[in-house]
Amino acid sequence: MGGGHNDNLLKDPAIEEWTWMRQNTHRYFKVNKRTTPTLLAMGLVVPVALFYTSLYTQDTIKFAPKVKKSWAEACSGQKMMEDLIPSDPTSKEYKEWRVTDLEGSSMTEIHLVLSTVALSFWCWKCKTAAEFHHNPTHFNGRTWGHFVFECAVFLAPMFLALTDRHLYTVITVLICMGVYYRKQIPDPPRRPDKWAPDPRDDEFKKSYVPGKITPKSYLSIYRAEMMLLTCFCILAVDFELFPLRFAKVETFGTSIMDLGVGSFVFSAGVVGVKAFLPRHVDGKVVTTSLWHQLKAGFWTAFPMLVLGAARLLLTESVDYQKHTSEYGTHWNFFFTLGLLPIFVPLGISAYSNLRVTSAALLVIYQSLYSLTPLGEWLEGADRIGLVSANREGIFSFVGYLAIFLLGMSLGHEVLPDAPSFEARRMRLVSVLGTWVTAFISYMLLNFVLGIAPSRRFANAPYCFWVAGFNTAMLWIFMLIEEDVDSKLPPQLSRTGRPAGYNAPLIVEAVNMNSLTTFLVANILTGLVNMQIETLLCGTSKAMIVLTAYMILILLPALLLYRAHLRLR
Repeated sequence: MGGGHNDNLLKDPAIEEWTWMRQNTHRYFKVNKRTTPTLLAMGLVVPVALFYTSLYTQDTIKFAPKVKKSWAEACSGQKMMEDLIPSDPTSKEYKEWRVTDLEGSSMTEIHLVLSTVALSFWCWKCKTAAEFHHNPTHFNGRTWGHFVFECAVFLAPMFLALTDRHLYTVITVLICMGVYYRKQIPDPPRRPDKWAPDPRDDEFKKSYVPGKITPKSYLSIYRAEMMLLTCFCILAVDFELFPLRFAKVETFGTSIMDLGVGSFVFSAGVVGVKAFLPRHVDGKVVTTSLWHQLKAGFWTAFPMLVLGAARLLLTESVDYQKHTSEYGTHWNFFFTLGLLPIFVPLGISAYSNLRVTSAALLVIYQSLYSLTPLGEWLEGADRIGLVSANREGIFSFVGYLAIFLLGMSLGHEVLPDAPSFEARRMRLVSVLGTWVTAFISYMLLNFVLGIAPSRRFANAPYCFWVAGFNTAMLWIFMLIEEDVDSKLPPQLSRTGRPAGYNAPLIVEAVNMNSLTTFLVANILTGLVNMQIETLLCGTSKAMIVLTAYMILILLPALLLYRAHLRLR
């Protein structure tokens, strides 16, 4: 039964031919008149039809608990009575009231604003590739001119879009720039036989090393832009310049900052899977035991937990404004980030398929929230006792853990090097399938079951929304890179590219010390709020402060990168 192959078996030619065609479909797939209707039907018609079907059946089944009225609504029946609004805009009470009971904005507006992130990457990628193709021997992407262009194409659109200034103009300019630079990229020479194997595939296979992870520009830029977006918003929200509909909602709803928090965790999971991937040592696959993973997790968590405790002590000592319903009385985001490395190995050891583990977590958590008194307690309990006072941070950790595991499952697909061009292209299909799954899950929960997303408690609709958005964004980044890099010579398909081609300088600097950059942003936010009355700043002054703030965030990262120092 367990013996070798039997060469005397008769093979059916039809079955052999069918098997060969089934295994090699991806090699000969082309977008043509025959396949285009299927692509449009499965990629456009079916999702749109499902969306509108869910929309028209919204609220037919209600499993969500009743939302308890806020304190302001209970007092006045409106959002806030005028006589209860703090009169002094420089007071702690006014700053806390300002970000209370916010309702957020629509998903259409959120996705439109954040589309500038993908368009910025497209512009930079096309311009860099065009310059390289026109002067491949003397190309250098580390000049002052390139640095200025990077700041203009990555930071300026984000600044203008997030402050609600000329959004459509920004999008139009980015599209025009991308189209112009894309036309500057020369097409590769045509192959005489379009059915012949891609000549670049041989070079690509030769450079493949099992277990090796080479830098990928789409992943590096995606991470850095999510980090810079988060850092910008945590200070910009304190200025009148920043639209409050982009700030974090009170309980149920969607906003850019709500999405930014989840995206920060998801992107950390995408790259965090690297420590759990099997290693190849002397031709053997080596895995790490659960004990070593837990020990490494504790060492990783320790500085984050220390930072969380330090932030708690500092904010309490200087009487810094605090939105209690965001994470709780004592909890903060550093505690959430610190506990993730400890619980992630336990989630991985529970079941090998991370998607199943995260989905099970969300199903159990959402069931308890919606079908038991837990939901009502989370939304309206008095803050008596340590658990009740910090219930948002404690229970939302389940959702953030699921988001992190979903990010790891995606990182497991896109992070390791692909052995061939066919495998790399098939990743586009796999990532697209992941996005469709998250998209359908969100629509079923939100439109059919009537459960609104909540960043405050990190419920299942919120987690699937975050996973779906980030997966779609990463898929678009991968598609852009596949399109532009397909023009490269065979010997540069994987490695050997000049400096500045794979990723911009500011991106590499931020990714090299991402935690340090996030810490600097939090420290600068506190210092600015203590030294400047942000709500009294006019538009010009606010822009100057925010520009200086972004420069001071990038400066330590650039200096550390220049010195080849990696802190965290």
